[in-house]
Amino acid sequence: MNLREIINQFNEVYEGEPWFGNSISTYLQEITPDMLSTRINSGHSIGQIIAHMIVWRNYSISKLRGEEIKIKVGSSEDWANQEFTAENKTELYSEFKATQKALNQLLEAETDDLLHRKVPGEKFNFQTLLVGLVQHDIYHLGQIYLLKSSN
Repeated sequence: MNLREIINQFNEVYEGEPWFGNSISTYLQEITPDMLSTRINSGHSIGQIIAHMIVWRNYSISKLRGEEIKIKVGSSEDWANQEFTAENKTELYSEFKATQKALNQLLEAETDDLLHRKVPGEKFNFQTLLVGLVQHDIYHLGQIYLLKSSN
């Protein structure tokens, strides 16, 4: 796998026509403001899932910039412990779009050598991080679909 293939996958999941269904940007457009608080039982809401996806995109952006930040999985910085309302929709969606743009800009400036470099402060390389980020987006997109469908 090369960097161009990862960038293409990343963009396909975000705004293309992925084989598994709708893209992130399509789902974000379909989610009405009142759906942001949709959850099943004590699970995370659509808004919390979107905020969580943004957290890990920002983490990846920071790592691409050489920062050694850490996020403890399951912590309050990983999962927002807030309720999302209609007022949050524009901000959430704008921030998600901004992470897509930032990731694309950072990745476009790199070569395939990036994939073999170790992620600052971690035990894995950028290929693992970037492929994992695409998989993470797809996983949570499936959750959003289920929550959206239950509404």
